[in-house]
Amino acid sequence: MNTIIESLLDQIIDTAKTRGMTQAELAGKAGISPVGLSKARHRGDLRASTLARLAAAVDLELTLTPARRRQRAAEAIRAGNFFKLKDEDD
Repeated sequence: MNTIIESLLDQIIDTAKTRGMTQAELAGKAGISPVGLSKARHRGDLRASTLARLAAAVDLELTLTPARRRQRAAEAIRAGNFFKLKDEDD
């Protein structure tokens, strides 16, 4: 199973749930069958185009982020430095 795909699918489905959508409604809005979505979740694998359609169905988009930037952001968040206010003198 592909943990990245699983994680992305979980995020999309969680977003759908918070917006009051069932998985069947999400699948229909993305143009796939509810069974297809269920199988994709179970396998942890599906086409990027299908993943993009599912994301778009809940107003999300797929993007790639350099790993180093993501790691630095995570470190800044943990250290409490992610949202530093800029001094007026800077």
